[in-house]
Amino acid sequence: MMISRALTRLVLMTALLVHATSGRAAEILDDAIAHEKAAVADQCKAAVYGEHFATVVDFNNDGLDDVITNLGAVNCDGVDGKLCGNVGCPHNFYVGVAEGGYVFIANADLYGYELKKRYGNLVFEMKANAASCGRDDDEYCIITSRVRGLRFDTISKK
Repeated sequence: MMISRALTRLVLMTALLVHATSGRAAEILDDAIAHEKAAVADQCKAAVYGEHFATVVDFNNDGLDDVITNLGAVNCDGVDGKLCGNVGCPHNFYVGVAEGGYVFIANADLYGYELKKRYGNLVFEMKANAASCGRDDDEYCIITSRVRGLRFDTISKK
Protein backbone atom coordinates (compact mmCIF):
# COMPACT_ATOMS: atom_id res chain seq x y z
CA MET A 1 0.00 0.00 0.00
CA MET A 2 1.37 3.45 -0.90
CA ILE A 3 1.56 6.04 1.84
CA SER A 4 1.03 9.63 0.78
CA ARG A 5 3.72 12.22 1.42
CA ALA A 6 1.35 14.12 3.74
CA LEU A 7 0.72 11.01 5.83
CA THR A 8 4.46 10.25 5.91
CA ARG A 9 5.14 13.79 7.15
CA LEU A 10 2.45 13.47 9.80
CA VAL A 11 4.01 10.24 11.08
CA LEU A 12 7.50 11.81 11.06
CA MET A 13 6.32 14.97 12.83
CA THR A 14 4.65 12.85 15.50
CA ALA A 15 7.92 10.96 15.99
CA LEU A 16 9.84 14.23 16.23
CA LEU A 17 7.69 15.55 19.07
CA VAL A 18 10.26 14.20 21.49
CA HIS A 19 12.90 16.38 19.81
CA ALA A 20 11.57 19.76 20.88
CA THR A 21 13.31 22.93 19.76
CA SER A 22 12.77 25.88 22.11
CA GLY A 23 9.88 24.06 23.76
CA ARG A 24 8.07 23.41 20.48
CA ALA A 25 7.76 20.31 18.32
CA ALA A 26 10.26 20.15 15.48
CA GLU A 27 8.73 21.54 12.31
CA ILE A 28 9.67 20.15 8.89
CA LEU A 29 10.50 22.93 6.43
CA ASP A 30 10.46 22.32 2.69
CA ASP A 31 13.30 24.77 2.06
CA ALA A 32 15.56 25.89 4.92
CA ILE A 33 17.29 28.56 2.84
CA ALA A 34 14.00 30.13 1.74
CA HIS A 35 12.84 30.04 5.37
CA GLU A 36 15.99 31.92 6.46
CA LYS A 37 15.61 34.49 3.68
CA ALA A 38 12.01 35.10 4.75
CA ALA A 39 13.22 35.73 8.33
CA VAL A 40 15.86 38.16 7.04
CA ALA A 41 13.19 39.98 5.02
CA ASP A 42 11.41 40.71 8.32
CA GLN A 43 14.55 42.55 9.53
CA CYS A 44 15.91 44.15 6.35
CA LYS A 45 14.26 46.26 3.68
CA ALA A 46 17.02 45.32 1.22
CA ALA A 47 19.17 42.23 1.68
CA VAL A 48 22.14 41.05 -0.36
CA TYR A 49 23.25 37.49 0.37
CA GLY A 50 26.97 36.80 0.27
CA GLU A 51 28.67 33.66 -0.93
CA HIS A 52 28.84 32.14 2.57
CA PHE A 53 25.20 32.78 3.55
CA ALA A 54 24.18 29.14 3.11
CA THR A 55 26.23 25.96 3.09
CA VAL A 56 24.71 22.65 2.05
CA VAL A 57 26.66 19.72 3.50
CA ASP A 58 25.94 16.42 5.26
CA PHE A 59 27.24 17.51 8.67
CA ASN A 60 25.51 14.77 10.69
CA ASN A 61 26.96 11.99 8.52
CA ASP A 62 23.65 10.34 7.58
CA GLY A 63 23.95 10.66 3.79
CA LEU A 64 21.39 13.50 3.51
CA ASP A 65 22.12 17.15 2.79
CA ASP A 66 21.94 19.49 5.78
CA VAL A 67 22.01 23.31 5.76
CA ILE A 68 23.98 25.89 7.74
CA THR A 69 23.14 29.57 7.38
CA ASN A 70 25.36 32.47 8.43
CA LEU A 71 23.56 35.77 8.94
CA GLY A 72 26.95 37.49 8.98
CA ALA A 73 27.05 36.99 5.22
CA VAL A 74 24.00 39.24 4.73
CA ASN A 75 24.32 42.88 3.75
CA CYS A 76 21.22 44.31 5.41
CA ASP A 77 20.07 47.73 4.21
CA GLY A 78 23.55 48.50 2.91
CA VAL A 79 25.37 47.43 6.10
CA ASP A 80 27.60 44.33 6.23
CA GLY A 81 27.25 42.42 9.49
CA LYS A 82 24.20 44.37 10.64
CA LEU A 83 22.56 41.14 11.85
CA CYS A 84 25.59 40.24 14.01
CA GLY A 85 26.17 41.09 17.66
CA ASN A 86 29.22 41.63 19.81
CA VAL A 87 29.58 37.86 20.41
CA GLY A 88 29.53 36.81 16.75
CA CYS A 89 27.05 36.26 13.97
CA PRO A 90 23.98 34.03 14.14
CA HIS A 91 24.45 30.64 12.51
CA ASN A 92 21.44 28.34 12.11
CA PHE A 93 21.67 24.59 11.62
CA TYR A 94 19.11 22.43 9.78
CA VAL A 95 19.17 18.65 9.36
CA GLY A 96 17.75 17.06 6.21
CA VAL A 97 15.15 14.34 6.79
CA ALA A 98 14.59 11.26 4.63
CA GLU A 99 10.99 12.20 3.77
CA GLY A 100 12.16 15.51 2.33
CA GLY A 101 12.69 18.87 3.93
CA TYR A 102 14.67 20.09 6.92
CA VAL A 103 14.36 20.32 10.69
CA PHE A 104 15.91 23.26 12.58
CA ILE A 105 18.14 21.87 15.35
CA ALA A 106 20.26 24.72 16.70
CA ASN A 107 21.53 28.26 16.44
CA ALA A 108 24.73 29.78 17.76
CA ASP A 109 26.45 33.15 17.68
CA LEU A 110 29.84 32.33 16.18
CA TYR A 111 32.87 34.09 14.76
CA GLY A 112 33.15 31.21 12.31
CA TYR A 113 33.56 27.45 12.06
CA GLU A 114 35.42 24.76 10.18
CA LEU A 115 34.16 21.32 9.31
CA LYS A 116 36.85 18.67 9.72
CA LYS A 117 36.83 14.96 9.11
CA ARG A 118 37.81 12.87 12.14
CA TYR A 119 37.63 9.10 12.18
CA GLY A 120 35.49 9.22 9.04
CA ASN A 121 32.92 11.67 10.43
CA LEU A 122 32.54 15.42 10.04
CA VAL A 123 32.92 17.49 13.19
CA PHE A 124 32.57 21.22 13.78
CA GLU A 125 35.34 23.38 15.18
CA MET A 126 33.37 26.48 16.10
CA LYS A 127 35.00 29.77 17.06
CA ALA A 128 32.92 31.39 19.79
CA ASN A 129 33.16 34.04 22.51
CA ALA A 130 35.38 33.10 25.48
CA ALA A 131 32.29 33.07 27.74
CA SER A 132 31.13 29.96 25.85
CA CYS A 133 34.05 28.18 27.52
CA GLY A 134 33.45 29.78 30.93
CA ARG A 135 36.24 32.32 30.54
CA ASP A 136 36.30 36.13 30.56
CA ASP A 137 39.46 36.74 28.50
CA ASP A 138 39.76 38.12 24.98
CA GLU A 139 40.74 34.83 23.30
CA TYR A 140 38.33 32.82 21.20
CA CYS A 141 36.77 29.68 22.56
CA ILE A 142 37.03 26.70 20.21
CA ILE A 143 34.16 24.27 20.64
CA THR A 144 34.48 20.92 18.87
CA SER A 145 31.16 19.15 18.31
CA ARG A 146 29.60 16.54 16.13
CA VAL A 147 25.96 16.13 15.24
CA ARG A 148 24.26 12.81 15.83
CA GLY A 149 20.77 12.64 14.42
CA LEU A 150 19.15 15.90 15.54
CA ARG A 151 21.51 16.70 18.42
CA PHE A 152 24.87 18.45 18.84
CA ASP A 153 27.32 16.54 21.04
CA THR A 154 30.19 18.61 22.41
CA ILE A 155 33.52 16.82 22.20
CA SER A 156 35.72 19.53 23.70
CA LYS A 157 36.01 23.22 24.60
CA LYS A 158 39.32 25.09 24.60
